[in-house]
Amino acid sequence: MWWKILLFFWIAALSVFAIVTPIAGNLADLAGVAQWSAAKTIPVRFMIENTGAAADDGGWLLTGRDAHGRTADFHFAARPEGLDAAEGYLAIARYDSDQHRVEVARILGGYPSLAFPFIPGLEERAKIIFFHVPMSWMTVIAFLVSMWFGIRYLRKKDMEDDFRSAVSAGLGLLFCILATSTGSLWAKFNWGSFWNWDPRETSIFVLLLVYGAYFALRSAIEVEEKKATLSAVYSIIAAATVPFFIFIMPRIMPGLHPGSADDTGSGPVFSSGMDALMRVVLYSMLLGFLVLYVWLMRIQMRLHRIKLRRSDTALSSTERSISHV
Repeated sequence: MWWKILLFFWIAALSVFAIVTPIAGNLADLAGVAQWSAAKTIPVRFMIENTGAAADDGGWLLTGRDAHGRTADFHFAARPEGLDAAEGYLAIARYDSDQHRVEVARILGGYPSLAFPFIPGLEERAKIIFFHVPMSWMTVIAFLVSMWFGIRYLRKKDMEDDFRSAVSAGLGLLFCILATSTGSLWAKFNWGSFWNWDPRETSIFVLLLVYGAYFALRSAIEVEEKKATLSAVYSIIAAATVPFFIFIMPRIMPGLHPGSADDTGSGPVFSSGMDALMRVVLYSMLLGFLVLYVWLMRIQMRLHRIKLRRSDTALSSTERSISHV
């Protein structure tokens, strides 16, 4: 029981941490954004180098440095409160190319000890990776496990393997729907619409159809042995398409999604340039979702065995009643 409580705490704590951890850029990010938008502001954290002095325009000018040791002049509209006691700030700022200084629009708070990096074009929307990617990976794992138990059924003809295969396919379909939903929400805020027929969106939609047909096949056959055999064969064929639709097709075709053919990166999971903190949170979420998947499998198998025992008990009672007649 303790590990189930720990699992919920693990996923919940990581989710809260991923949501509340601020996004913070540096001086290089400010300079890069200024090249394409002089008015664009981003969150940036910096340490105080000196107490500063009054500027000619009535504001306050001080020297600050970012986490990489770069220094710049930071201009405030007025002297910040508690400047002498503060070690640093997280602020909304922009880079003024004409004055060659950082214009601080609003102070968000003190210098955060932990922060995710600023990713141009994504910013806060980059946090979807902690939920969307684990769901996508669990889709792949569940479908491959379904194939494995399908192969076991064909070898041993054990109906329990058929049930495990069907349960895993069902969980894979659930995670696939969740991955599609979270991806659509992200696409709305980043690309302007919920659906753009991007290669990755198209491939995951095809997988939904493929495994929707799997359950349509199971519901259409009443003979258990025939249903199990055909389902096992179908699960093997369907799982063979999963690596193509998830890993190959979206990478050989140009698209909007990170990791496409025209993208210089390798995707959100395999990219070596991912921030270390983001990588730790992402892989921890992957582990949490994996344990959740195993737990859901165990629950389904336990319910299946309970139903079988009740059916055997009812059948035995019926046979005894007939024998007494």
